[in-house]
Amino acid sequence: MRIGGIDWQALQRTQRQWSSLQLEQNLHRLKLAAPIAPPVNLLHIWMFWGRPAQSANEALWVQGIIFAHAAMLLFFALLALATWWLNRHPHLVRLRRACITVGILGTLGFAALISSIDQLVTSNITPLLVGCTLVALVFLHRPLSALLLFSTTLGLFIWAIGQTQSDPALLLSNRVNGLSICAIAMALAWSQWHHFVQTHTQQQRLEAQQQLLEQQNARLSYLAEHDPLSGLLNRRAFGEIVAHELLRAERNQQPMCLLMLDLDHFKQINDQHGHPLGDRVIRQTATLLASQVRASDSLARIGGEEFVLLLPECDLQQGLQIAELLRQSVEQQLRQFEGQELALTVSIGLVAVPVGQACSYERLYAASDRALYQAKHNGRNRVVGALLD
Repeated sequence: MRIGGIDWQALQRTQRQWSSLQLEQNLHRLKLAAPIAPPVNLLHIWMFWGRPAQSANEALWVQGIIFAHAAMLLFFALLALATWWLNRHPHLVRLRRACITVGILGTLGFAALISSIDQLVTSNITPLLVGCTLVALVFLHRPLSALLLFSTTLGLFIWAIGQTQSDPALLLSNRVNGLSICAIAMALAWSQWHHFVQTHTQQQRLEAQQQLLEQQNARLSYLAEHDPLSGLLNRRAFGEIVAHELLRAERNQQPMCLLMLDLDHFKQINDQHGHPLGDRVIRQTATLLASQVRASDSLARIGGEEFVLLLPECDLQQGLQIAELLRQSVEQQLRQFEGQELALTVSIGLVAVPVGQACSYERLYAASDRALYQAKHNGRNRVVGALLD
């Protein structure tokens, strides 16, 4: 709803959005400001204490100043203790808001009171100017709250000054000046709020952009190392892992096996059932193989229907057992897929690196490829393994 060119509903949504952060900042600022006031009040009391009065009005003025500052000394001392205690209890949201409200109202009321008492001997309204300016600059006020706050302060000042200023001209002048002071304070408060919202909105945008950038970088890093269809490691990432594991195996005198797996007659599946189903078969095969291997093993898809599996700390006999389990799992669990008879099988070529033998990934890869060719040549759906020459 727009009134006077202002979208008040949008304004209220913005105010609610920043309510929590506004509360924390205001309480922090009150915690810093409240302890400063009592020494100032005490200094005023000391300066006015025992001051000889030249008239009844002046005597009343001195008494009023001393009484007001004594009351505010106690007020701000209790407020400082309250803010210190509430800072340790963040769950007391209502009490925190109430403490801030009391502090702001007390400050403005004190400023209006001192300005009114001063009218007994002078037309000065500097306390109102100082109080309104401090409240506008130190604390964060939502626009509607600032409007209500400084309007109420102006009303209180207009009434109170009428009780102590008897000169009509000075009374009118000070009331107009009070109106100007409250209007300026309200403008300052609105400016502070606008800057606060703008700054933190920009900060949120920067954080969101940073988070998006980190997500995109993580996604790019993932894509650089993984096959997009199966989600397994790709050829490049797998090669780096194998090179590292070969060095570790040689250093620690441990065996290692490399398995190369190829789905049998996979081209017929694409030709008879279409490539979309073939892609789903690849994904299902990847899921099945990944569920059968150890956490220390590395599984990758290196293209088409070919997969490779690295088994660290695994000798030839153990590798042959694992390879046979994988072959049986594919044969049993992928015989049927999505209600269609596929009778899918896999041929596996395995090469074991003897303990302590130096080897390169290229050599190991070529040896496992030869073992896979032998498995295909011997009739498919079988495992062929050998020690690295």
